[in-house]
Amino acid sequence: SSLFQFLEQVDTRALNKRACEALIAAGALDGFGTRAQLLAGLDAAYSEVQTRRAEEEAGQASLFDAGGDDTRRPDPELPDVPDWPEQDRLTREKDALGFFISGHPLDRYHELVRAFGPANTSNLMELRGKEVEFACVVTKVERQLSRKDNSEWGRVTVEDFWGTAQVLGFRDSWTAARDLVVQDAAIVVRGKVSDSDRDADDPPVFLDGAESLEALRTSGRVALTLDVERGQTFPDGFFQRVKTAIQAHPGPAPVVLKVGPGNGSAAPRLRSRSLRVDPNREALEALTDLFGAGRVRLERV
Repeated sequence: SSLFQFLEQVDTRALNKRACEALIAAGALDGFGTRAQLLAGLDAAYSEVQTRRAEEEAGQASLFDAGGDDTRRPDPELPDVPDWPEQDRLTREKDALGFFISGHPLDRYHELVRAFGPANTSNLMELRGKEVEFACVVTKVERQLSRKDNSEWGRVTVEDFWGTAQVLGFRDSWTAARDLVVQDAAIVVRGKVSDSDRDADDPPVFLDGAESLEALRTSGRVALTLDVERGQTFPDGFFQRVKTAIQAHPGPAPVVLKVGPGNGSAAPRLRSRSLRVDPNREALEALTDLFGAGRVRLERV
């Protein structure tokens, strides 16, 4: 029922403190408290367990233990510390396990990831020789020197919701992007998928450019699109509530109303002249409450 009881019942010579830290980072001990609390309280708990065991092995009892369980030295409690930020939790999780399990660094950019389809790490084989653009998180960066001219180039492993891929950056493209393409960065990658026969099973992407997802969200180059059906009716005051929700999150993204489809004609796209929005999670959730699931999305401008 607690971290201390867990340590009392295992062989701490087999499960040393470093292994216990890995269990905490992986989430295996989440039932005992937050991961930040568990890690902050591990030293005290471990020390107390080892002290009690040493006393037992030496045939000793502390002054408090002599009176039985009622006067036993109290078990150490977990400290009251703030939990780790989500990105920190996921990074430690990945270090311990080799993959993310309680979430994904792209979760908070889910709508942006959708905006940059259809390319993703799972379908690059189908896009060999084509220019692609997709959202991902950097999980490994290897900087190397060219044998020809001693220039630096990069071999980057990226991950999205569908899998992993290799991105290769050379010359000016790598020089321009290397400060952005760093461990754990959430980015959009632009480049050409290799069409070489030797890469047929797992084609890498040759980097042309990269951009931070966070910067892209507030760049004004992504629009917030609201889908309505042609002829759809709305209750009185509906669009005033929509306007209020948008104005509560001012920002640079255009607001677009897409009407249709209907009667086989193209769906009109009506772009607001006065409203712009920060397409953050709160704004998307507020508008989804009004329009319904699947009716609010982000699109590249």
